[in-house]
Amino acid sequence: MKHVYSALFIFAFFYQANSFQQNDLIVATIDELEIHSGELLYAYKKNRDEAVKPRYDSLREYLDQYVNFKLKVMEARALGMDTSKAFKDELNGYVSQVRKPYLQSPKAEEDLIRKTYERMRWEINASHILLKSENDPSPQDTLKAYQLIDSLRKTVSNKAQFEKLARQFSQDGSAKNGGSLGWFTAMDMVSPFEEAAYNTKVNQVSDIIKTRFGYHILFVNDKRLTKGKIKTSHIFFSHRQRGADLAFKLAQEAYDSIQSGAEWNEIARKYSEDNRTKMNGGQLPWAKIRQLPDDFMDVAYTLQNVGDITAPSRTQFGWHIIRLDDVNPLPEFSALRNYIADQLKRMGRNTLNMEQLLAKLKAENGFQQNTKTLQDQLSATAQGAEVESDVVFRLGDKPVQIGIFKRHMAKNGNKAQGLNQIKEAYEKFEEEYLLAYEDSIAPIKYPEYGYLLKEYEEGLLLFEIMQKAVWDKGIQDTLDIQAYYQQHLEHYKVEKRFEVEVVSASEQSLVNRLIRLKSSNQKLPLDSLINRFNENKRGLLKIVKRTFKANEIPNFDSNELIPGSWIRNDDTEEWYLINKVVPAGYYPLDEVRGRVISDYQDSLEKQWIDQLRKKRKIKVNKKALKGLTTN
Repeated sequence: MKHVYSALFIFAFFYQANSFQQNDLIVATIDELEIHSGELLYAYKKNRDEAVKPRYDSLREYLDQYVNFKLKVMEARALGMDTSKAFKDELNGYVSQVRKPYLQSPKAEEDLIRKTYERMRWEINASHILLKSENDPSPQDTLKAYQLIDSLRKTVSNKAQFEKLARQFSQDGSAKNGGSLGWFTAMDMVSPFEEAAYNTKVNQVSDIIKTRFGYHILFVNDKRLTKGKIKTSHIFFSHRQRGADLAFKLAQEAYDSIQSGAEWNEIARKYSEDNRTKMNGGQLPWAKIRQLPDDFMDVAYTLQNVGDITAPSRTQFGWHIIRLDDVNPLPEFSALRNYIADQLKRMGRNTLNMEQLLAKLKAENGFQQNTKTLQDQLSATAQGAEVESDVVFRLGDKPVQIGIFKRHMAKNGNKAQGLNQIKEAYEKFEEEYLLAYEDSIAPIKYPEYGYLLKEYEEGLLLFEIMQKAVWDKGIQDTLDIQAYYQQHLEHYKVEKRFEVEVVSASEQSLVNRLIRLKSSNQKLPLDSLINRFNENKRGLLKIVKRTFKANEIPNFDSNELIPGSWIRNDDTEEWYLINKVVPAGYYPLDEVRGRVISDYQDSLEKQWIDQLRKKRKIKVNKKALKGLTTN
């Protein structure tokens, strides 16, 4: 970052913390630190309806939590955590990514929103070749990468050729798949890439694209009208567990059963190997492209009517039978407008170009300049004349002298010679100065931006101090954790439990045979007994070890369960073999260590907060606080 910009930015960041709140009510103080109403409401309403005025009890409770937060941050400052180079570097990294509030224009933004919606009506399937660029590449490296990708672009005449070049040259993970990116739509890709994709015809290669990742070219494989969102259910058969042939055989068997009138949910429970969905009929969430794998969505999109199902269809994971449950086409523009606007803001796309931005900043900040005088001053500078105190422009009532420009050139190692070079250097200086000046007043001019900068700084400090005061202690103090566990054993009670092996199969006769084998060979484990089945039958049996609490085994009197007992879960059609009964008592520390550490850290934090509150003088302005609430 340039020196003039850095200096003003540092001034801005520390200035804003005390300045942008000056017109707010003071709702609380911690020693000399003031908490203002604007800051408190900004934090309070972050996950609440901004249009609803808060109730006093709710805001008062939140203020207590906010005071605790401020106490921790103050302690971090007292320990000098905000002065370390590592902290400042990390903070600057976060702040540099914050969208500047002055980069937007209502008209330009509205045009972009409508353009984005029109693009959302279309989906694109494309492949790309990427040549990565380093964070600070040399001019030679940049030129070399550009020349290479330009030569590749000129070589491409068809899709097969593009895929071959992608496998050979692309530095992206998609290279092994010929550069394939699958289907995407507006706002799925970075802006320059999206722009190129929508401006390139099918079966054509794009112009060279420059993004923060490097240089790209893309090949558009296909375009289609958006399918919108769909809701589906599926019955899944993994070819990784059973092999492709057996998985398909089971899938066909299940499909034939459905075609013969079997109830979908029953078949899903019996056959599906997606354990997350099988008990609710294989229901999947609403999804559009990129939210479920392309090969799955391509099959699902072939279904025309709600209730239709596919024959067994293969994806990269196995075989699926898919049912279409509902369709949600792309909503009208009016319904999506605010969503698109919010997404564009989050992505930093609703910004002006530099020429528009500088014109805006000059108008808003009272920029004054005599062009004729400026030309004379730059000519004099090029000739080596001493014109240090001459004013080159004013921002409001602040004069900016040419000496500042010359020192800026020197600090940046600019050895411009000749009038043209001096003019180029001056234009860059003027641009940077305007941006730096706007940054310096932005936290005052745009209060929410100021709150956000402060939130970043204090959030990082909170993390640092919590790491030191609570989290590290909660993990590293083994003896203290053990002592805390012993002192709070009642929190870690557990009822009687059963260690079991869960057996399931698509054919009940296989389970019956396994139960008979076990009853005749009590000492042999199930893993050994299952080897007595042929390979195909073994593939149909699933055995999983689990531990259940007594009340998690339905419809059975836990008092009658002993090692060696078999019980059937009518809901899941699974069989449980009881291997061990674990009497009621307390969880061993190793089994609940994560929970104990979390509880211990909570205890440490509570004690620490009590100490911090005793250390500081806290006052709450109840009258000001009530003025912000409904009661």
